[in-house]
Amino acid sequence: MAEGGRLAYSGTGGAMKVLANPDLQSAASLDVIIGAQIGQFSGQSLFDAFNSEWALDSRADRMGMRLLGTPLQYQGPSLISEGIPLGAIQVPPDGQPIVLLNDRQTIGGYPRLGALTPLSLARLAQCLPGQKVRLAPVVQEAAHRQHIKFLQRFK
Repeated sequence: MAEGGRLAYSGTGGAMKVLANPDLQSAASLDVIIGAQIGQFSGQSLFDAFNSEWALDSRADRMGMRLLGTPLQYQGPSLISEGIPLGAIQVPPDGQPIVLLNDRQTIGGYPRLGALTPLSLARLAQCLPGQKVRLAPVVQEAAHRQHIKFLQRFK
């Protein structure tokens, strides 16, 4: 197609809907469905987790993206391995969270803050190494309502 050319569509249905483009310049806000182990992190760690900016490490791949910032401290007992959902935020002993992605391991034994919502996971996928992100706690019901509202935009 040459510059200035037009692409026509003659199928059935209405016109394509225009969706808002996300703000890719400022820190991405990522909603986290809080997990069962959240209460076993120190109070200061929880404050830091949800009130600080995190930088995306350059060590990122389809398995996960490491967040760099103030190390988080888990104060609970050792954990046995359990299933890992897409978007889980594991905190290894160095305290730097890792958001687990599509090619993540199936089980793991590190404590987890929770998991990103599907919309936040999609937003994270648009971020580049070095970019800043912020984590925001959300309950599952609110995340579900937000997801349904987003999907209804395509009707």
